[in-house]
Amino acid sequence: MKKIIYILVLAVVCGKLSAQNDTLKLSLEQAIQIGMSNRFDVKGDHLNTDIARNRLIKTRRELLPDLTASGKLLYYGELQPSIIPAGYLGFTEPKKIAIGMKNNTSFALDLNYTIYKPGLYTDKKIASNNLVMEEERNKKSDINIKIEIAEAYDNILLESLQYKIAQKNAGRYKEYYELTRGKYSSGAILESDMLLAELDYKNAIAGLEKQKQEYMLSTKNLKYKINVPEQTVVVLTDSLHSGEAGMDDELSADGLTKRSEIKQLEIEQAGNELQLKKAKENNLPSVSLFGNYTKFYQGPQFDYSNNFYWSPVNYVGVKLSVPITGSIKNTNTVKEYKLKMAQTDFILKQRTADIRYEIQESRTRLNNAGQNLETAKDNYLLSQKVYELKKQQYDSGSLSYEKLLDTEKSLSATEQEYISAVYSFLIAKINYLKAIGNY
Repeated sequence: MKKIIYILVLAVVCGKLSAQNDTLKLSLEQAIQIGMSNRFDVKGDHLNTDIARNRLIKTRRELLPDLTASGKLLYYGELQPSIIPAGYLGFTEPKKIAIGMKNNTSFALDLNYTIYKPGLYTDKKIASNNLVMEEERNKKSDINIKIEIAEAYDNILLESLQYKIAQKNAGRYKEYYELTRGKYSSGAILESDMLLAELDYKNAIAGLEKQKQEYMLSTKNLKYKINVPEQTVVVLTDSLHSGEAGMDDELSADGLTKRSEIKQLEIEQAGNELQLKKAKENNLPSVSLFGNYTKFYQGPQFDYSNNFYWSPVNYVGVKLSVPITGSIKNTNTVKEYKLKMAQTDFILKQRTADIRYEIQESRTRLNNAGQNLETAKDNYLLSQKVYELKKQQYDSGSLSYEKLLDTEKSLSATEQEYISAVYSFLIAKINYLKAIGNY
């Protein structure tokens, strides 16, 4: 059902792309879906699962009997003679006699079937466990790519905010310059004040252009991350505060059981247990069944239609193999996997503790970042009111341009603090969602 929904969403998004002159409207979720569908590294990584699945099938087929057919033709241009001593077969002197047929042809069927071989069924379980491990590794790889896309998406939101603030800065300095130029024309201020205002305005325009370039680069980066054509116009439908309403539910999540690192260690430990079981089974004997059916042709030439020259041969047998010195060699293998199990157990416990702390720390940082963002946002809105009041005072002549610039420094500091708070919140949100395994 999830796969069908995913395909439908992807079809809708692709329809938007073709119907709106290469304009692609994306939420974060849609960006991740398109990226996971388009990226070649994702497709390549998923082939590792197919390879592991093929190995599992190969291991299962090891249980099948080996049945082989063979044919052999041996033709003697001259038969090797046998020496008959004197006194035998009525000969008074030794004689050379060629006994046999020049054409020796055979067709055979050989059967070998392992009735019991230590570790054979365990190998199947090991291959199955390896498949589960590969699937989990793919999930971890997918998570890393999703985080890359989320970071690229959020970076556009941040750069867009900085670009809007840069536009407001340029607008303010333009108003300062126009007011100052009017005052200079009326002789109310010195030329140096007017030139300073002009310089500040030009610097603000240069800063605006630089921020526009950063915004365009961030957009290109997202298109690269989701592998869409560079000429595509990307429009983000999520805002900086999208998803904040649902963060309360996220903050109550444990997330430990979702982490791929924990799952991989658990799968690895299961693999160690299977390898230990196989090592112990190698001390047991193996039993196999074998058989052969051969049809021989022995004739002077190639008269295969003459049944007289054909004769069948067949046999069956059972083979028992008991390891003697092999069990001594296998002792170190058993010890090795016991040590690996103990090692993996320690690593699993430590990683569990690490992730628990990571979740707690990222949750705290996200709470702090959210509070700091609200404060910075309030301060930023307040700074806009201060700007309007100071501009009116400067327009009325009750405030000098130098004092106005002092106010502008405070405004700039507030803007930078707001941008920094937004950046910290976006990073804290991604880190927390990553910590609870929510990608």
